[in-house]
Amino acid sequence: MVRSHTIPLNGIPFYYAEVPGPGPSLVILHGLTGSHDEFLHLAPILARQAHLYLLDMRGHGRSGWTQSGYTVADYGRDVVEFLQQVVGETAVLLGHSLGAMVAAWVAANRPDLVHGLILEESPFYILEDLTSSWIYPYFASLRDYLGPHHASGGSLAQMVAYVGQVSVDTAVSDDIRQRAVQLQQFDPAALEPLLRQELLGDQDPDRLLAQITCPVHLIAAEQGSGGVMSLEDVQWIVARVPHAAHTIVKSSGHDIHLDRPQAFFRAVISFLWKLERVLQVAI
Repeated sequence: MVRSHTIPLNGIPFYYAEVPGPGPSLVILHGLTGSHDEFLHLAPILARQAHLYLLDMRGHGRSGWTQSGYTVADYGRDVVEFLQQVVGETAVLLGHSLGAMVAAWVAANRPDLVHGLILEESPFYILEDLTSSWIYPYFASLRDYLGPHHASGGSLAQMVAYVGQVSVDTAVSDDIRQRAVQLQQFDPAALEPLLRQELLGDQDPDRLLAQITCPVHLIAAEQGSGGVMSLEDVQWIVARVPHAAHTIVKSSGHDIHLDRPQAFFRAVISFLWKLERVLQVAI
């Protein structure tokens, strides 16, 4: 059963969904412009192996907006507070895209709070040359639309039409409507650090990754299918992080958990099983 909660963290109201289950606490962090909703279809399966917490990060979903503070470190400090105030024990963090970078930041800076990491499509190295990737024009055009849309009080129906490029009178799929809801809830100011290439601040990706000591599983798509990580990126991260392994999911775009959910949850469940055995040996 999904339980809904709202809690203040760092002066901002945060929404999260909780799905009780056996095993470790698993905190799920969505990507930029996303929300917890896109992982709910996996909750019944994942809750067989873990106690789930699905958090809407600041500026996203049903959580509050802020005037500033949309860097990885800002999101990371929120997650640290969430782990301390809500979860109350060491947890596994599962992050997608931006959420993967935030999860890695938390594991590197507060290793006492994290005993496992699952990083889906972590874009650490694409940020170094962002303007030459498809990510930059996509998010730049999104910023240009969302600013005026929100400033004028634009409706969800208009957002649906923008997302689906269909008229407001045409029936739309659930996926298009869910994406429209996410963008309607999203603070476009959160795009600025990415577009200014300041999302990581002065944090060096290599140094950050080298600080992670817990077991890590990297889940990546093929770059030719829409993934943001090259094979070289994957190999480099696995080489930098102790106790790291990886899965390459073929025929999937950036959102593996949506495009190839069965392959995604198999990789997650396998990691949780292995992690449980590691922890039992350690005890």
